[in-house]
Amino acid sequence: MGYHRPAMDSRPPFRVLIGVGLVAGCALAQQVLLTRMFSAVLFYHFTFLAISLALLGTGAGGIAIYLWPRLFDRRPLEQSLARWTALFAVLLIVTPSLLVRLNYSYNNSITLKFVLNFGLACVLALLPFLCAGVAITLAIRGYTASIGRLYAFDLAGAGIGALAIVPVMWIVSAPTGMVALGALAAVAAVLFAGSYLPSRRVAAGITAGGCAVVAISATTGLNSLASPYFPNVKPAAVEWSPLNRVIGYAPTAAAAFGYLFYDRVYAPVPQYHPGQPYPDYQQLLTSSQSVGLTTPPNGHVLVIGGGGGRDIYDALSSGARRVDVIELNSAIRDVVDRSLGSFSGAPYSLPAVHTVIGDGRAILAAQSTRYDKIHIGFTDTLSGSSADAFALSENNLYTVEAFEEYYDHLAPGGMLNVTRPYHLVGDEALKVTVLTLQSLQQRGIPHPENNVVVILGHDQFGGIPGTVLSQLQPFSPAQLAQIRTLAAQRGDTIAFAPSGPYEREWVGLHQSSSLQAFCGSYRLDVCAPTDDKPFFFNMKRLTDIAKPMPAGYSYTIDPFLLLGVTVGILVLLTLLAFGLPLGLTRGRDRPPQSSLLYFAAIGLGFLTLEIALIQRFVLFLGFPTYALSVVLFSLLIFTGLGALLSSRWRSPRRALAIALGLTCGLIGLSAYLLQPLLRHLITIPFSARVVVTIALLAPVGVVLGMAMPIGLRRLSALHPAGVAWAWGINGITSVLGSALGVFVAINWGYAVTTLLALACYLVALAHVVVGRWPESDLAPVDGGGEGPGEGRRLSRLRPRLPVASGATASSTGN
Repeated sequence: MGYHRPAMDSRPPFRVLIGVGLVAGCALAQQVLLTRMFSAVLFYHFTFLAISLALLGTGAGGIAIYLWPRLFDRRPLEQSLARWTALFAVLLIVTPSLLVRLNYSYNNSITLKFVLNFGLACVLALLPFLCAGVAITLAIRGYTASIGRLYAFDLAGAGIGALAIVPVMWIVSAPTGMVALGALAAVAAVLFAGSYLPSRRVAAGITAGGCAVVAISATTGLNSLASPYFPNVKPAAVEWSPLNRVIGYAPTAAAAFGYLFYDRVYAPVPQYHPGQPYPDYQQLLTSSQSVGLTTPPNGHVLVIGGGGGRDIYDALSSGARRVDVIELNSAIRDVVDRSLGSFSGAPYSLPAVHTVIGDGRAILAAQSTRYDKIHIGFTDTLSGSSADAFALSENNLYTVEAFEEYYDHLAPGGMLNVTRPYHLVGDEALKVTVLTLQSLQQRGIPHPENNVVVILGHDQFGGIPGTVLSQLQPFSPAQLAQIRTLAAQRGDTIAFAPSGPYEREWVGLHQSSSLQAFCGSYRLDVCAPTDDKPFFFNMKRLTDIAKPMPAGYSYTIDPFLLLGVTVGILVLLTLLAFGLPLGLTRGRDRPPQSSLLYFAAIGLGFLTLEIALIQRFVLFLGFPTYALSVVLFSLLIFTGLGALLSSRWRSPRRALAIALGLTCGLIGLSAYLLQPLLRHLITIPFSARVVVTIALLAPVGVVLGMAMPIGLRRLSALHPAGVAWAWGINGITSVLGSALGVFVAINWGYAVTTLLALACYLVALAHVVVGRWPESDLAPVDGGGEGPGEGRRLSRLRPRLPVASGATASSTGN
């Protein structure tokens, strides 16, 4: 076939604009679904991995078109768009069936088999993004004269896709949702094909086939993920939501409990039949957990995280007249009460139980009710193979600020009852003790040790639960006597109490001169987490990165090793996608390294900031999936607006300096003011919180959006052959920036992560102010798209320029 030079001065038909929006929307929705799926089989911290894979794929598509244009121009533009979009659709339909069949388990050790399976999963997930990147790059490159309209549809489609996929996840599973995206992407291929009948027929066939696979996937086990613990047992129920994949198992004939899995976390489901006495602590196997619930007053109890219902029955059998339950995921309540209701007794719906669906802290902050007991039992744990990965994910229930909220909602004489394992991923019960003492100390209590009791118990899993009881006034002699009597009756051990006894690790805590001295010298990091650094489950210090995790814990995967393996795979894929192709280009095409510093800075800065923002809004919006979708939607829409406005300035240099100056100011303010503001507004309704999120991110997005288009126009005027290198350097730093953001947050907190982004943009600002610029002002292009705008002098270069795409998920350092 001959070479078809793109008709860059033509205007795209409206059907092409819609097609571009569909492709971008499907790519962003795929990223969100990939995050949800990795959360089900791996862990929540792989949010950054999905972002990195999207950046890798779409960026590599742009590089490939730049280096080998004739490979992509053998057919007319719209036929090429139809073919690449059809391939994108096919991969979306086929890839889920492959991803669900990989073995993601690592049996408490990082093995070569795990690394290979994980690497294969990354490659499979990368391929659809690669095709999407090629399709959108071809469209923007081919319709340069209308870049403004095309770019607007691209970013609008991407933003809508990121947000619209969330309600879809309440209807279908993540793998089935991916297949549905394939059918929708094939519709875009039909639009691109236009009057070319063969491509239209193929695309229409893919659409029909995708719809058929969606029906099969939704009604059979074609794309079902294996259960983490009972792969050969048919579950009683499987429900997907944007928050969890929830699986319910009825008990066997000889078992006292059923089981509830949400992603890789599980909880026991006790049996109860209405009309019978509620199961007590002996039947529930809640020895230490029930001690605090039994002591008066206990009339009104709040349970945060109802799980399988065990804590609800524990409160009722301990004498509570009313039990309020805050459960994050309605699917958990539905599976326990409906699918397993015939033996669970529907604990969430009992007459004395009042259940609210939502985030525990947000719901609690919005009400003025005060409780005799606030109970948090094993929330977000009891997970075997995923327990270590919680070291890489935030948990906003276990921070100093969270405990302040709990204490604010205790009635006079009320008690906070928190249970964690004694030894699992680390000294969890000990860390809760330190957290409790720190929180009480910050409330002005001079001797918080008089307000805390720690009880070590036993459970059906063979582990040792540690229950930390605390209140705002010192425990009275009568209270202590009752707690000791109950503990002795139930076979528990007092590990920490006013005037003793002190057992095990709590001996060192008692003897230490201060909490800070104890934390600094202890073998693991058991210091109190905060909302700025809410990584409760990470107990390894950066200074001990070369040391193995201590022995004696149930799960001892090194969190830094797990993160390192992930980053290593990303580095390898990045080198293959960007480094190797660019390294094969001729030396004379390479611009000076100093000219690329700007693009490295905005790439690293943008993704680091994006990771920090997503994590900041997790608590505000209630869950990582919501934060990911709403933050990406906001940034995509408003960075696109900023890019469109970038061409309207008479002096691009001055415009870019002002934009970057405002960017630095906004980032600096967000480092310290965003968290208190969000905490103050957390009481408003969820829909209002979404609107507030969009409003807060709008000005940041607009000024961020000017960095890439003006920067590319500047570089193309100085070094016409260097745009691809800028694209590659920006892509590499963007991909690695997402992982770096997680690493910095774990070790130093979100404020420092935000300040790292600020430092990157300060470097970019300095490059703009003191760096070299063309002698004459840059000529704007239509709409301020991310290609160069040098009019006739650069028109011959445009067909080969890679361009930014909304499909890159807020993409390469806008």
